Amino acid sequence: MLNGFYFGAYLKYSDFGSDLEGTYIDSQDVSHFFKYKGDITVTSIGLMIGYKLPVSKHFNIDLLIAGPGSGSYNFKLKNIIPPPDEFYDDLNEALNKYSILDLINADFKFNDNRLRSKFSTLSFRYGISVGYTF
Repeated sequence: MLNGFYFGAYLKYSDFGSDLEGTYIDSQDVSHFFKYKGDITVTSIGLMIGYKLPVSKHFNIDLLIAGPGSGSYNFKLKNIIPPPDEFYDDLNEALNKYSILDLINADFKFNDNRLRSKFSTLSFRYGISVGYTF
């Protein structure tokens, strides 16, 4: 069984998808069903240093001490059934009550059928794993 400090590289890919749906009730008490399909993909690459500690002949503890790297994030939102325009007015009015959103001065409205956003940022991994070897 291997034990002690190690140094290596990592590549991580994650793909998350979800349907976002709900019912909006307008000022005349009319219900409007809306639906979006969301997809998020994350790709991270970097270096890691850790320590593998044997506990017994078959059990070990792996401590991932540090894993700095870079991550690429892709967001997609597809409008399946749009809400009425009044929904966006009410959403923006409700968000104005939260002072942190004043920093971004956003006016939310999703007119486009397929929205996409992509950005990269620094990432960092750490963790503890318990392992069993046969």
